[in-house]
Amino acid sequence: MNRRFFALLLVLLGVVVGRASVALPAWAQTEDEPARGVAPVVEGEPRYLGAIRAELDGMGITGVRCETATGDTQRATCAFQQTGAETERVLDVRLAYSDVTDTIYLYASEYLSAPSDGAHSDAVLRRLMELNWTMLLGKFEWDPTDGEVRLAMVMNTDSNFDRRAFRSAVRGLNVLADRYYPELHRLETTGR
Repeated sequence: MNRRFFALLLVLLGVVVGRASVALPAWAQTEDEPARGVAPVVEGEPRYLGAIRAELDGMGITGVRCETATGDTQRATCAFQQTGAETERVLDVRLAYSDVTDTIYLYASEYLSAPSDGAHSDAVLRRLMELNWTMLLGKFEWDPTDGEVRLAMVMNTDSNFDRRAFRSAVRGLNVLADRYYPELHRLETTGR
């Protein structure tokens, strides 16, 4: 009887966490954001890079560095830092934008480390997979060559640049990273 109750409780908890991750974009955006005109397309840059810069600036994010590769007018990268509200951990955030794939790939670089031969990597990777199963917005990624763990989100730009969706993704990445870091860091260092 106790096992059935515990199993049911875990299923219900999974549903609640899953629903919360679906609602995250709505919580992350504010309705009273002022409307801005479309940022002009700069010759030699991907079409929405100006809009990306304008939105990051409008969000009050400072120290943003964006650049295009020499001779590449369809791809750009940006880098900036964000601080978690609860953990006060500084995230190194990267953004890879491509007109070729019509995507913005946003990620927290070096969020955790789980080397293939690490003492606690099995526990970390198992928990990351459990979290990925419940998250609809965002995903954890693992590079087996060096153990880097990222928290990432992908946004499509094939039909337009949705500034509200972009703001939600930037805020959501920070909120999710802040929410899960204490637990995942504990697993990373102690295995429990």
